[in-house]
Amino acid sequence: MKRIILICLALALGATARPSLQLDRERVEAGKTFGLQLVYPLSDLPENRSGFSIDTQNGFTFLSMDSTDQVMRPSMEEMFNSFWGGGSRGAYKARIYTFKLRAPKKTGRLNIGKVLIEFEGQKQPISGEIPVNIQRAYTDDALGVSLTASKKTIYEGEQFYVTLGLHTYEHFEGNLQATDMNTGNDFIVHRSDLSNLKFEPVEGSRREMQASAKFAWLSPTKSGNLQIPPFKFKYTKRGEPKIVEENKQMGGMSFHSQSIRQESVEAEAQSPTINIMVKPLPTEGKPADFSGMVGNYSFSANFDRTDVKVGEALTLSVDIKGDGTPGTITDPKFPDFSDFRSVPPENNINKKVVGSKVITSKSIKVFLYPKKKGDFTVPEITYSWFNPAKKKYETAKAGPWNIHVEKGENAPEAVFQNPVAASGPAAVQKQEIESLGNDIRFIHAVGKSAGSSHPHRNIAFWIVFLAAIPFYFIVTFASRRRRKHNSDAALVRKGKANKMLKARFANARAALQKGDAKALYAALENGLIDYLSDKTNLEFKGMTRPQMKEELAKLGLNAETIAAIDSWLEKCAFARFAPVNPSAEEQKQMLDDVEKLCEGLKV
Repeated sequence: MKRIILICLALALGATARPSLQLDRERVEAGKTFGLQLVYPLSDLPENRSGFSIDTQNGFTFLSMDSTDQVMRPSMEEMFNSFWGGGSRGAYKARIYTFKLRAPKKTGRLNIGKVLIEFEGQKQPISGEIPVNIQRAYTDDALGVSLTASKKTIYEGEQFYVTLGLHTYEHFEGNLQATDMNTGNDFIVHRSDLSNLKFEPVEGSRREMQASAKFAWLSPTKSGNLQIPPFKFKYTKRGEPKIVEENKQMGGMSFHSQSIRQESVEAEAQSPTINIMVKPLPTEGKPADFSGMVGNYSFSANFDRTDVKVGEALTLSVDIKGDGTPGTITDPKFPDFSDFRSVPPENNINKKVVGSKVITSKSIKVFLYPKKKGDFTVPEITYSWFNPAKKKYETAKAGPWNIHVEKGENAPEAVFQNPVAASGPAAVQKQEIESLGNDIRFIHAVGKSAGSSHPHRNIAFWIVFLAAIPFYFIVTFASRRRRKHNSDAALVRKGKANKMLKARFANARAALQKGDAKALYAALENGLIDYLSDKTNLEFKGMTRPQMKEELAKLGLNAETIAAIDSWLEKCAFARFAPVNPSAEEQKQMLDDVEKLCEGLKV
């Protein structure tokens, strides 16, 4: 009997009663609540039922159920079918069962489950699987940002890259802008312009797009647990639907209407923080001339010739190339070029992306001029780096070179810089070699046709002589006044040097507060040079360190003070390119020490 009743119930669902299931909204959003309505004609409801329920699946959550009776009126389609004999009836009373559900966080086409009826103590399904399209909520981000590191554990100074991923959802509208991509002071960074970032449709979704590209190459400046902070983006998305009520006037009559409106809103999204474990470089096997570079490097050096005459130039070309810190390569330690005179080396550095790495190359040209004839030996040059792939230090060598110098022929003497410093980064500048001895004037015999051998008998001689007397006094007065002015200006500049001391290091203090170590080193170096220039009225900018030492010695500074100044300049110059930064306390101590050094100078 029970089976017969259930069969009859099933037949009733497919016949004239036409119970139906429908959603209470057009768009079901992930994680949001919605209603599933079962519309059942009252005349066809089974009398012995205990009630209806729903057996959910795929993460849908049943919250509650209520019911209400309502007069259902046929739609235009049903009226059309009835006119042509479709058998549809007119208005009828029905009971509407509303199942309150919460959608899962997952998006896509998912089955809610089955509607059940309890009849004589047993639950039986009266529907099949109920599919529904779950879409991303308007309150959720319309843009997903991901950041993936190529390595999570690396050595200090080792290069790695991060891949930026973007995923746009159906309510994403565009206007994508990067607002913050700062990695702080823990990394040296080379960023791409994301020109190769191309969006493609997400498989299985018509309105979602995704893209990914290598975004940045980084090298840590210190060891420990470091973090790549979130990258932030701004964009526009479609906002939540809002019901807008309007009163319209037409033909003297007032109409009230409701409409649904969606406005574009500005939103932000960001990538998650990435943790990077940075290992310190091993101390075992570390060469004394370690360059500070970490990666796979090549090194070469050679002279353009080994036979030269006095007054002619030799060019030492040094080429370094590697995949370590992007855009940075330290100089090798040059030997003592005491047998030669030189101008400051020329440095040229380039970087480019090759495959998955940023390759940095540096070319150094050292110009040497022999002081005298003879045979000289230039010692070998070495360059050492740490190879993280092999987990060991590597060293490349070039030289030594035997240079044969012959006597020059009528070569003008040149004004040179002091020899290239044996250590520390070379200055990146060019100086011209000035030739002397070109202002020699030759005396030519003058024939009689050129004038008399007794010029005092010529009236023109006396006119020129008398006119030259006031000119001589004017020139002499102007020259003395200029010398006095220059002397006074030098005294004023020297007198204000200590008053300007704090101002000279203002940029250094600002960099210290910001935590920008590289800017601090540059500001300390410039501040020290500017103070020395004020104190001595000499322009030290553009000079090499050996030149500065020589000029300071001429001014009477003791060797200890000169050595201290040179040491600080070398520290600041090298620190700007070194892959390791001192702590904040050490940086502050550096600033205090340099200021104290300046305060104690007596020139």
